[in-house]
Amino acid sequence: DVPKALSEWMRRLEDAQKTQVEPPRGLCAELRPYQRTGLSWLSALSDAGFGGILADDMGLGKTVQALACLAATGAFPALIVVPPHLLRNWQAEAARFLRIKGRPPRVCVLTGLKPYQPPEADVYIIHYLLLRGWKQALPQMGFSAVIFDEIQELRHGGTEKYSAASLLAEGCERVIGLSGTPIYNKGSEIWNVVNILDFHCLGDWESFTR
Repeated sequence: DVPKALSEWMRRLEDAQKTQVEPPRGLCAELRPYQRTGLSWLSALSDAGFGGILADDMGLGKTVQALACLAATGAFPALIVVPPHLLRNWQAEAARFLRIKGRPPRVCVLTGLKPYQPPEADVYIIHYLLLRGWKQALPQMGFSAVIFDEIQELRHGGTEKYSAASLLAEGCERVIGLSGTPIYNKGSEIWNVVNILDFHCLGDWESFTR
């Protein structure tokens, strides 16, 4: 029931806007008012078992808001899925903004298509092109949260990358998407994107596209 699902999302958003979450101690950043609202919204949705997309425009601090949500909820270990060109940026931002029990986070970048036993870490990072190779391994690694940066990368269903992302999200308590362009080309793409975050939140494919 699409209208019912959207109504529930809107109610959760309104609740989040009423109660501002204070920036956590494990975050080394001063959040702007709109970033505090984003943090409150992400935290409220994930606490209620919903996924969500933070769709601020480029340059408005989606990364720091997502890291703030991890710090506020203690959702570690966490996996961050990114386009290849953003691997180093996320490494740097996690080290810059996060503190876990007073220390910088242990960050591990997963490489190659063949899974292996990685070192213990607080934050793991992988790029989208490797998801198909790690499809069976990632859900077994016990992530508390997964962040899909530039989640429009998952706008096409029926691919190995999409299937791996879906399987990964199913096993995580908290699922966050980040994108300044969640609808990249055409409106129907948003169904695939949101279905990763919250299964059938927008109803089934046929009902939504109709």
